[in-house]
Amino acid sequence: MNLRNAFFIRTALAATLCVPLLTLETAAQEGGDQAASKKPAGPIRRMPDGKPDLTGFYGADAGGSNYGLERHERDFLTPAGRGVVIDPPDGKLPTHPWVRAERVERELPHRGYDDPTAHCFVAGVPRSMYTPSPYQILQPPGYLLILSERMSWRQIPIDGRPHIPDGIRLWQGDSVGRWEGDTLVVETKNLNGKTWLNEVGEVVSHAQTVVERFTPINADRIMYRATVTDPIAYTRPWTIEMPLNRQDDELLEVACKEDDQDLPHLKDVRDEYRAKQQKEKSVP
Repeated sequence: MNLRNAFFIRTALAATLCVPLLTLETAAQEGGDQAASKKPAGPIRRMPDGKPDLTGFYGADAGGSNYGLERHERDFLTPAGRGVVIDPPDGKLPTHPWVRAERVERELPHRGYDDPTAHCFVAGVPRSMYTPSPYQILQPPGYLLILSERMSWRQIPIDGRPHIPDGIRLWQGDSVGRWEGDTLVVETKNLNGKTWLNEVGEVVSHAQTVVERFTPINADRIMYRATVTDPIAYTRPWTIEMPLNRQDDELLEVACKEDDQDLPHLKDVRDEYRAKQQKEKSVP
């Protein structure tokens, strides 16, 4: 659900339930920390071949990344975020000027309809790892599978196969993995450039590639790091980092279209803006 333009729906729901407005958006992130803090974590779990066993249910302690990867204060419709960019050291995304302008434009109410996730398209990489909903990791022989609660998945072979041909472009891209010690390194290419990095519209293009590192810290926590290279949108590669915390939970069925209550509202906002622009153009 797009937070900026679903504000009135969320306000009404929060009032009805007598809970703070932002509780619904932050519950999944906070749940990860709470689950991890229930008991002391044990050692890294292992598969029969000695590789780390990452199997389980997880929530990202994403620090508000779905509303901006850089550190930002709360504004009227957007929760605050601690910032998860660890490189560049200043915590700022190294954008080309056109990207910064496009990101500012996308945050306007009439652009909320353009966020692909509002239409139930998958979130892409790395966004699918920090949307405020949990996911399950499975580790059958030769693969790592990530099942997201919002009815999407990633199938990551770790058997040494090459990437698919460059002419095939996908919303989640083509991911292949390999082990470097206890770290699973996943390289994703073949992305279609249509995804947004979050609800405020941070940009990626079709030139994007992502290298993710899943490093288990103990039995209940994985340190997740993703480096994005996209020469069309950014002047240099940049890296984000956040912990993934094991949860004593299971995935729910979240049928996106069935649960997509705000799309008509987003369309109304866009159409009203367009009608106003057309009216202004027609005035002599």
